[in-house]
Amino acid sequence: MTIERAFVRIKEGQVHYRRTMEEIGGRPLVTLHMSPVASSFLVNLLETLDDGTRRLIAPDTLGNGDSAPLFKKVAEIPDFAEALGRVLDALGVDEIDLYGVRTGSMIATELALQQPDRVKRLILDELTVPGPARSTGQVGVPCPPPDAIGSQFDWAFHVMKDHWAFYPWWSRDAEHRNPWDMPDPMELHDQAVAVLKAIRTFGNAYQAAMKWDRDSRLPHLKVKTMVLHEPTGAIYPDMRPTAEVIPDCVYRELPPGDTTQPAKARTIMAWLNEG
Repeated sequence: MTIERAFVRIKEGQVHYRRTMEEIGGRPLVTLHMSPVASSFLVNLLETLDDGTRRLIAPDTLGNGDSAPLFKKVAEIPDFAEALGRVLDALGVDEIDLYGVRTGSMIATELALQQPDRVKRLILDELTVPGPARSTGQVGVPCPPPDAIGSQFDWAFHVMKDHWAFYPWWSRDAEHRNPWDMPDPMELHDQAVAVLKAIRTFGNAYQAAMKWDRDSRLPHLKVKTMVLHEPTGAIYPDMRPTAEVIPDCVYRELPPGDTTQPAKARTIMAWLNEG
């Protein structure tokens, strides 16, 4: 199937999303990207998830990518989840399965808490307990305002590079160095462009994510939930503490050493197809 781009309108304006075009009877799978990028980050995942059994929908979080921002200047993660619910209403989508990575997993959690009858299965990816803001006492360096020498262009590229090099990205030292190779420069370029498109507003979701109290919210989940974990512990956040705080959580391991989008997609689809 072909993954295409489209827009849907809510009260804030147009929301950009990616989708599979074919109408399929299975329950749709909605996928939510991390901050500060957009749904373009999930294209490789979507291509592997696309097995012809269900529709795939990947919106740009409000204020990210090509989506209009929330009206609220200072928003919280529940605000982004409420807006996602309105996006799904506008698309005519009722029951869904829901995947999120990092900030996307926070928004997914809040939607599952707000609308447990809508979210039938929830997949959380790279959502650690506790979060890096608590362990480091920082939330990163804010984006500089656009200026006459284009400082924001250099900033956006290097922040995306550091997202791959370190976890969290603002802890640029050996202790926080990720042990994988850097992505292709064109991939870094595409991610930096996604950030630059929303240079005025992407930080709203990012700051909301840093303030979200994952420790107190996750234990309230009542929907079927799975977390992904890479068992070698060398190149992936330890998701076992996350699984332990979620009632009746399903814990699935990725292939050792493999945290690629296709590996994640295969693990996700195997669980969803269990019925």
